[in-house]
Amino acid sequence: MTKRPRFIAGAICPSCRALDRIIVENDGDARSRRCVECGFVEREGDTAGSVPRGRHDRTQPVVPDTPSSAVRWVAPRAAKRVRKREQE
Repeated sequence: MTKRPRFIAGAICPSCRALDRIIVENDGDARSRRCVECGFVEREGDTAGSVPRGRHDRTQPVVPDTPSSAVRWVAPRAAKRVRKREQE
């Protein structure tokens, strides 16, 4: 008996990179995943231990677009005094 296909939340298609378009189908002993966007099909056992790539490549260090600046931490009680000085 064939069960209804299930969508996998957050899954990314390894072929077209579409998000939330992968369904898993169980046909008796066979199990497969399919992309409803591009038609990609992978049956269980086709690729041993395949790990899909993420949408973002995390191997590169993230460099901010804006220059960094120092942050001054102020205690809550002292913050009132600092604001008062800045207003004067």
